[in-house]
Amino acid sequence: MRANATGRRTRVLFLALALAGVTLRAASPGDSDAIEEPRYIPAGVIDAAGTVVCVRTPEEGVEAIDAAKGRSLWRVPAPARALMLARDRAFVLEQGTGMRLRLAVYAARTGRLLTECDLKRLDLPPWSSLAEGAMGRESTRLMVAARLLAETLELRYDATLTRISGFQGAVVADRAEGGVRIDLESGRVDRRLGPVAHEPPLFEAAPSLPGARLIQVHARALDAMLVFGGPPPGDSGALVVGDRRLAFEFGPDTTTLIVHRWTAPAGGSDEPLRLEHGQATDAVWVTLDRRHVLLRRAYDQSRYDLFSLETGGALGRLDRPADVAVSGERVFWTTLETKGRLVLHAGDAATGRSRWQRIVRPPEGPPGPPIP
Repeated sequence: MRANATGRRTRVLFLALALAGVTLRAASPGDSDAIEEPRYIPAGVIDAAGTVVCVRTPEEGVEAIDAAKGRSLWRVPAPARALMLARDRAFVLEQGTGMRLRLAVYAARTGRLLTECDLKRLDLPPWSSLAEGAMGRESTRLMVAARLLAETLELRYDATLTRISGFQGAVVADRAEGGVRIDLESGRVDRRLGPVAHEPPLFEAAPSLPGARLIQVHARALDAMLVFGGPPPGDSGALVVGDRRLAFEFGPDTTTLIVHRWTAPAGGSDEPLRLEHGQATDAVWVTLDRRHVLLRRAYDQSRYDLFSLETGGALGRLDRPADVAVSGERVFWTTLETKGRLVLHAGDAATGRSRWQRIVRPPEGPPGPPIP
């Protein structure tokens, strides 16, 4: 829809939070000092073990699903948003009667309500709602990011009201942003937040790689945005993945992709990785998990082959994917079907075979442009 450009600008506040987990110490069982970040899949979030996913339903509610079997575990009615899954808990933002927001914490597998917290102190403007959409010449979007430190959940939000105005097109008519820290044990809500980290770049300039002719790859930010037409073109520099950097070039022809890998800022370099596609490739697409790439077949552009960026091994083939993430042995991808339906598929990473599907929140306007 027309508010997409505005929605992309609102993400600046949240990219630092979404990407911080790759630079901070990862959480381990019993580790109360580690910061935990959402793990995104298309149209939802997944737990660290890869066993439960929470997705956005077409009605803009939340459905929790057994990641292996596709069995529905529990639901939250619309409007609601799953923020993250961590420590066997699902953190869900809900909006009840009177437009009042609350944070609800559920047991990840059973859906049993563990705790709840009224978020009236967010003081959101009356036009802001989890039920995003367009009404006439106006549209709204509410972006919320979360991270967990011990028993404190930090939320940051950015709400925008966009209006179509004459020759100006879509302009931001109103905006509100802020956040809270929630003590999950006492329920105390504190609006005093620490400083917002600078937005980490998606790409940066690559160092001198003698003889290399780096190519442009496609990648998108790690966040809860729905993508209908594939990630945008990126840069021919180095992809930033925590303290790791990746740069890409084709071999003697486009049937081989060479991946240059090193540690920043002054770490050592690994041996370049060679991905033998065996097909002419005309687009390179980095997945949301940043550990895999999709290579599009130049002469059959509806088909993409999945490769590991750790081993270089070929995995499965995906047909017409719009957004992709791999978690453990499972791959999750969305496809835009007829009549504007957005379908989430879950399958085997080794084969790309679909095991279960869900219709998720549909697009509110025309899909974004496909990968060129």
